[in-house]
Amino acid sequence: MKRISALAGAAAALFVMLISPVSAAADSFARVETRDGDRSAVIAREIYEPIRSITADTLGLERSFEGLTDVCTGRDGKIYVLCGGEGNARIIVLDSDYKLLHELTVTDANGDTVDYSGAQGIFVDKDGRIYVADTNNARVLLLDQSGRMTDSFGVPDSSLIPEDFTYQPTRIAKDDKEYLYVLSNGCYYGALSFAPDGEFLGFYGANTVSATALDTLAFLWEKLTGNDTKKAYSMKKLPYSFVDFCTDPDGFLITCTGKTGMYSLENGKGQIKKITSNGANILYKNSTDGSTSASTSFNFLEDEVTVHNKVPRTQNLVAVDTDTDGVMYALDQTYGFVYVYDSECNLLGAFGGGVQEGKQIGTFGKAVALTVSGTDVLIADQENRSVTVFRRTDYGQLLYQAQSLYLSGDYVDAEPYWQQVLAQDASCQLAYRGLGMASYGNGDYEAALDYAEAGHDYTVYDLAWQATLSNGAAQHFVWIALAVVVLLGGVIWFAVYAKKKQLVLVRSEKLRTYGRVIFHPFDAFTAVKYKQQGSWIIGIILTILLYVSFVLKATGSGFLFRTATPQSYNALYTLLQTIGLLLLWSVANWLVCSMFSGKGRFHEVFAASTYAFTPLIAMTFLEVILSQFLPLSASGILSGMNTIAWIYSLFLLCIAMMTVHEYDFFKFLATGIGVVFFMIVAVFVVIFLVTMLSLVKEFIGELYEEIVFR
Repeated sequence: MKRISALAGAAAALFVMLISPVSAAADSFARVETRDGDRSAVIAREIYEPIRSITADTLGLERSFEGLTDVCTGRDGKIYVLCGGEGNARIIVLDSDYKLLHELTVTDANGDTVDYSGAQGIFVDKDGRIYVADTNNARVLLLDQSGRMTDSFGVPDSSLIPEDFTYQPTRIAKDDKEYLYVLSNGCYYGALSFAPDGEFLGFYGANTVSATALDTLAFLWEKLTGNDTKKAYSMKKLPYSFVDFCTDPDGFLITCTGKTGMYSLENGKGQIKKITSNGANILYKNSTDGSTSASTSFNFLEDEVTVHNKVPRTQNLVAVDTDTDGVMYALDQTYGFVYVYDSECNLLGAFGGGVQEGKQIGTFGKAVALTVSGTDVLIADQENRSVTVFRRTDYGQLLYQAQSLYLSGDYVDAEPYWQQVLAQDASCQLAYRGLGMASYGNGDYEAALDYAEAGHDYTVYDLAWQATLSNGAAQHFVWIALAVVVLLGGVIWFAVYAKKKQLVLVRSEKLRTYGRVIFHPFDAFTAVKYKQQGSWIIGIILTILLYVSFVLKATGSGFLFRTATPQSYNALYTLLQTIGLLLLWSVANWLVCSMFSGKGRFHEVFAASTYAFTPLIAMTFLEVILSQFLPLSASGILSGMNTIAWIYSLFLLCIAMMTVHEYDFFKFLATGIGVVFFMIVAVFVVIFLVTMLSLVKEFIGELYEEIVFR
């Protein structure tokens, strides 16, 4: 088995660049994703490395890059650096080797210098025309290569523009069909779209507001009870506005939204979208289990928000760009990370760092813009007044080549590249997935199973496992059929023999009573109540078995049906779900029913409750066994069997409580509601007490610190 201890060790590594927010060192990391939604950051080989920091000093300029706001790359390879500082706006042009060509002096048709202080965006189209987002002057400047202004665009004169609209252009993009897109600061209507002839077409591709069930109920309530006074004081939830965009090689618009979380302690979802001409998002995330979901439901950043000095550091994407292969690069200003995603939203890697305190090369004080130049990535740092150039490493080039072949369906051709990637980085999940698919294509199903399990690729594992089962069944059909016939014959013979000889296999009356629970529940629970045939020992054993079965289901099921990883699984949570919940039910039921003429004693309630969950316990163990052999297509069968087991267990619980307390069905139903309410209150009280104790502990700690430091 080609297991990888290195992968497990890397997955368990702490995300040190996040939990140590004062770090200013450059970092490189990737992720390991599992089917249960858990994403573990792992230290990875660098796919990009910083090669130089471009500043005014390195270019021999007298004035620094003060007010640096944007950087872009032209089709000819030239680099355009925009410094839009107040009273200091200028454009510096570099060649493809990052050497200074000249500074542009922007002039009008009369040769007078144009003031564009406060400009935030620059874009160069395929014909070399330069567009500048002159934010403070509410216009877009169109320049030729000499810096002469040939045209300017103010707020469109159109009925499509709202009366209260404030036009503050910040970013510009243009596709190959000559359609122009302009972002305006704080505009939640989307991008302003212009036809090739300059006609304003309207707003394009706006974000939408995600609504929860509570939002829907609140809307209906407002419709029923709303009045002018309430409407005057109501708050309207607006969609988030785009902060940057670009066009990909296919001409689609890639948009970037900054902070999409509703609260300060979440990073949100859907930060990046790919928009078609009709405004629809066609960017999808392909998960390891084969399912596909829109990018609006995927978090492109980290799952957790770190808190530094009691202030949450919510991540904020401020820039996005793509290369010629459609790979997306997104810049997070909070930590200074550059995230690199392929067209299926797989993270190839992330690099950078600084947490707004970076001073060394490759880290940032305040990263504000990003552009891709060939295989290089340039990051504009406003705080350090520099542009950092990152170059793709040899390892990064291997990874790009392998993933490009994989996405195009050339799985076998990608195999040697994946082998080299894996030799350099044993934690690369994409390599295991690629090698799994290549092995499956080559007919090496055993290797495909190993690679797919290491890479958490459930789709390839299922395909390889089905092929393995099919081959095994074909080769050993005679022996399998013979074993089934012998087993069935043996069971039938023993049943007939036991009945004929009247064999007594179980002599304990309490065990025999328990044995009748599934097929003769009324007789069994009557014996528990009136013949004292309930057993504490059997009840405790069943409770332990319930816990063990749930633990095994989560951690010991076959790979295709396993729902937890060693990193994400919490045995204490399972303990509370099983033993804790069963004990709470027993105590709550005994207390509540005692107040409503219930005849059951606590040991009867406990024994009868544990007996009732026998079908669920048996089915859970059976699921664990069957999951070792069945393919993923049988998941519906297992799910149906599990549902039947739950329903029958609850049915047995109903009979048990009615018999033990001598209730009819309606009285059982009424007291059952009371029991559930009691359980909810008990859980709430426990949580409240734990929270209060935590707050008291925190208060004492802060009080101690105040006393010590004063």
